[in-house]
Amino acid sequence: MARLVQAVGRYGPRVVDGPHARPKDLADWMAVAGLNRNVARMVIGELGNAMRFHLLRGSPVVIPGVGRLRVTVSQDMELRMRFAPDRALLRDVQDREQFTGRIANAQRGGLSHAEYKELWDAEFPDDPLQIPAGPPRKTRPVVLRRGKRRKLAPTAEDAET
Repeated sequence: MARLVQAVGRYGPRVVDGPHARPKDLADWMAVAGLNRNVARMVIGELGNAMRFHLLRGSPVVIPGVGRLRVTVSQDMELRMRFAPDRALLRDVQDREQFTGRIANAQRGGLSHAEYKELWDAEFPDDPLQIPAGPPRKTRPVVLRRGKRRKLAPTAEDAET
């Protein structure tokens, strides 16, 4: 049996990746602001090395206008890199008025589980979609304040656990 996540991945809305912004593109953009194009390329080329150096010694890296990267460790000693985007960058990227990229299946935003099942079962009758039992999982609204993620209010799910 197919799972809901497969149907959402196939039929749900998603951003269509545009062409990658290469170091040359970034340097050209920075040159418009008055920076020498060759200097900008050198800076972009060395930025990864500088970040690697500081992250490997356990220092978080803050890039103004981009965000904060830091290394964390899990209980089983697995090292992970975390990224917290700059609030203004996050706000701009999430503003659908400013977003000029393409969204595939935009008309399917907000489909119910039953509607995903209908689409999946029509295309794959031999592999019916299994909808999870019970009501859809509720997500908690999150707000960014002073760089920290805080829950706005507990949900009914929190009271049960």
